[in-house]
Amino acid sequence: MAETATPRYVTNFYQFGTEAMKQLAAALPSGKNFLHIMAHSSPGKKPRVSLAKMVRAAGACYKFAHPIDVHKYENWETASTDQLKKWAIEFREAALDTQGRADLFAFNEMPTDAPENAPQRAQVAKWLRLLHQAGGGPKLRGLFYLTHRCTVASNWKDRDEPFWEAIDETCDWVVGEHYHDWKFATQWEKQKQVDHLFALPRWLVESGKDPLVRLARDKYIILHSSYYGPNGGNWVGLNNSQYDPPQLKTYFQRLVEATRADEFGAWRISFGPLVTKDLDLRLLDPLCDVLAADAKAFGAR
Repeated sequence: MAETATPRYVTNFYQFGTEAMKQLAAALPSGKNFLHIMAHSSPGKKPRVSLAKMVRAAGACYKFAHPIDVHKYENWETASTDQLKKWAIEFREAALDTQGRADLFAFNEMPTDAPENAPQRAQVAKWLRLLHQAGGGPKLRGLFYLTHRCTVASNWKDRDEPFWEAIDETCDWVVGEHYHDWKFATQWEKQKQVDHLFALPRWLVESGKDPLVRLARDKYIILHSSYYGPNGGNWVGLNNSQYDPPQLKTYFQRLVEATRADEFGAWRISFGPLVTKDLDLRLLDPLCDVLAADAKAFGAR
């Protein structure tokens, strides 16, 4: 199960490198009530030995998630079950490599048209179960990334309970990607921020179905942009020629505050990227400061 009787402080970081790992390990607390999940997409499909070892060296509360990037699999949406199984077994062999074993798989790049595409969702559900246990060996639990459009409840025309049930069956965590800017973080009213960030988990709870409610209450994590550089692109974030590090710290503080303002965001949060092209690594100091203070508040409750 994703949660224990005692609430845990959970973080997830998507895309990281040596410097990010070093600073996070120094800033974030460890112990049985803390869990820090690191995921990183890289070219190719080989084991991520150096990344897994880097994460493991930070301590027992750090876990490495090996992403399966669906764009790497041509015509996956119409692939046969046998083909999905073959891919799943190949992925599991890399993820469970003895030199760099992953703690989780990360299903990455859920297509933006998923809310309208029932056949695609059925294919994803099938693939998740294969990634979980195809080919024998240890069962591998998942971390499921939902692209931003998939986090907007009004985009879903059908609740498609079997799809969400497959995610609950195979995954410990579901990450809703929200890549926003200064205006969202500092100018939107708090309730408007909360309503936007948590529309999907509320919609899942409205189903009244245990797996969907469990996803919302115990497994849902909001991911915010930590991009700081000349051109955020799809990451959005802040432009480093327009906003200085103190403003960046304010940006992070407001995002954390908006997340903590709702029961579904209590003590679970995600940020990305911490490494990418042209990223200004001055972002690490303010991000670590904000998260260290947030974690301290958790420890004091």
